[in-house]
Amino acid sequence: MIPSAEAVSTENSVGEMHNENRAMKTQPKDEPTSGREITLAPTVQTNIVLRVATLHDLASLQHIERTCFTTDRLSKSRFKFYIEAPHAELIVAERELPSQLSGLNDIEPSKREQPTHGSEKGEHSSASSTKSIVGYGLLLLRRGTQLTRLYSIAVLPETRGLGVAEKLINSLGERALLRGKRFMRLEVAVGNAGAIALYKKLGFSQFGMYTDYYDDHTDALRMQKVLVPSKSVKPEVYPWYQQTTDFTCGPSALMMAMCALDNQYEMTQEKELSLWRTATTIFMMSGHGGCHPVGLALAAVNEGYMAQVVINQNVPLFVDGVRDTHKKAIVENVESQFMAEASAKGISVEISDWRVDVIDQTLKAGGAVLCLISTYAFDKKKVPHWVAVTSCDAHCYYLHDPDASEGQPVEYQHIPVARDDFLRLASYGTRKVRTLVLLKLNK
Repeated sequence: MIPSAEAVSTENSVGEMHNENRAMKTQPKDEPTSGREITLAPTVQTNIVLRVATLHDLASLQHIERTCFTTDRLSKSRFKFYIEAPHAELIVAERELPSQLSGLNDIEPSKREQPTHGSEKGEHSSASSTKSIVGYGLLLLRRGTQLTRLYSIAVLPETRGLGVAEKLINSLGERALLRGKRFMRLEVAVGNAGAIALYKKLGFSQFGMYTDYYDDHTDALRMQKVLVPSKSVKPEVYPWYQQTTDFTCGPSALMMAMCALDNQYEMTQEKELSLWRTATTIFMMSGHGGCHPVGLALAAVNEGYMAQVVINQNVPLFVDGVRDTHKKAIVENVESQFMAEASAKGISVEISDWRVDVIDQTLKAGGAVLCLISTYAFDKKKVPHWVAVTSCDAHCYYLHDPDASEGQPVEYQHIPVARDDFLRLASYGTRKVRTLVLLKLNK
C-alpha cells in the first residue's frame, strides 16, 4: 500500500525521498549541507556496500533522516518497526573509506556506524578502513498482491554522484522479486526533473498523475516498474472512486466501470447511493446489505448500459451468512425478485463454472468487468467485496478497489494479482461463490 517523493541531484543520486505526508523540500545545489562537502581524489577508491538494516543502525538512520528531511521525519520507533516488520524491506548503504581518509567522514563519531554482528552481509569491521551508513531505502509489500511501494529513500548529500540511490533501488527490486513481488510503484513531484530522469533510467514509466498531491499543492506523477521482463500492458487511465460508506463497494465499483466505458459518466455520492438502493440484498451478515450481482446488472441497465451476469452456482447466493430466519427469508425474496426483473429486461444470467478467459475476452472486446472477491487474502477478514478489473496481461489481473479506508488511494488502484491467485481471491464463503458482472456500452 504506497506514495513517495524525492529530491535528486543532477548527478542521478537521491538527496531525499518521502511519502506524500512528508513535505518535499529540494535543497538548492549551492546551499551548504550539514557537515563539510567531500571531494575525493580520483585515485581514492570508495566502496559502497548494501545490507539489511539492523537495530544497531538506528542512530545512523536517524542522522540521515535529520540531514535529508526538514519535516515529517521517520522516528526511531518507526525505523525499529520497519526493521522488524515482515511486510517491509529496509536496507542501508555503507561507505568504506581507507583509514587515512576517515577524518573526511561527515558523520560525527557519535553517529558513525559501529561494526555490527550477525547481519545478513556478515562482519563489516576492518583494521584498514572506516565504514559509515550514508543512505537507506525502504520498500513496503502489499499482502495478497504482487505490488510493492518505494516508501522512502534517502542518501547523505556528501555521497551524491556515487550511484548510491540507483544501487538501493535496484537492490530493493531484487529483494521484491525474492518475495514474489513483480511491481514497484512510487510517486514523484512533477517538477523534480532529476528524480524523474533517474526513475526512467531505472525502468520506471508514468501511468498516472495526482493533482494537488503534496502539502505544498504540487502535483505528483505516478510511476511503476515491472521487475521482470514482461509484455505487461501499461496501466491505462482508469477512473477511480472511493466508496463513502462501509456497504457501497458494489455501486462504487460499478460507477468506475461505467465511467471507464463512458468518460462523461459522473461518479457522485448521489449516484452511489441510488445504485445501492437498486442492487442491495437488504441484509447481510451484519449491518446494511451488500449488493447482488444481478442487482448491479439491473442498476447498470437502468443507467443505459448492457450487462451480463456470470455465476458459478444457483441463487440464492448470500443467505448462508444471514443467521436470522426472518432476514434470511427477505434476502431470498430479494434475490428471487432480482432474477425475475433480469429476465423481464433481457439480462443474461449464466450459471456456469466460469474461468478467467471470460474476463480476458470481455476486456479485449472493450468491455468492463466487476468481480466479487473475498478480502481474506488482504486483511484476513472473510468479507465479500466488489472491485473493478481494470486490465490484464500474461501474468496478472489489475484491480481498482473502492475501499481506501486504511491507506492512501494510490495503494488501491491497479492492484496486480497473479493469474494463479485470482480464482482463489474471487471465491467467497464456504460455498466458494464466484461471480462477475460484464458491462458494455449500449450502442
